[in-house]
Amino acid sequence: MSVTVRSIIIAALLSIAAALLYRYSANTGKLSADEINERFPTFVATNFTAELYDQQGLMSYSIFARDINFYQSRDLIQATYLAGFYYDHEDMQHQPGRGWQIIADRGEIVFDTYAQLMGNVHVQPNFAASPIEEIITPYVYFDLPGNRISSPDAITVRGQDFINQGSNYEIDLNQKTFVIKDQPHAVYYPQS
Repeated sequence: MSVTVRSIIIAALLSIAAALLYRYSANTGKLSADEINERFPTFVATNFTAELYDQQGLMSYSIFARDINFYQSRDLIQATYLAGFYYDHEDMQHQPGRGWQIIADRGEIVFDTYAQLMGNVHVQPNFAASPIEEIITPYVYFDLPGNRISSPDAITVRGQDFINQGSNYEIDLNQKTFVIKDQPHAVYYPQS
């Protein structure tokens, strides 16, 4: 066999091998639709604003976030630098617009499961008659089905004539109880 024929056969074999490798590598780098839905957000927004209304058309919640990611496959929302407002419309005659403002560095919610806030969590009322003036904690976990709020971290609750502090707390919104389990410390100031 001459050198030219051998060279043609080797070139043909190498061309077939290269085509097979190219075809194989093109298929291995692709993600399936399920992998894409799991890894990447369905919706991304910057300077996000949302308002939620109740059955009577009254605003229940308003939310502001610098950045928000929504993963539809997990029913997950992740937000940074968020501020939320909760409006309580139970006593419209005496305290219209009563509610609470909640601010945090980061937040995450899985619909109908849990919500958590992380980093510089501040809660303040937006009505004058509130016995609580401010709540400060670094982390909050809200069990949505159980209607319970808890955290192993420290908490400070300030009112007009008291300061409560401690860590490892639990708030049961069903029973309307607040328990500080570790290092509770309360200071009450006499009313003048």
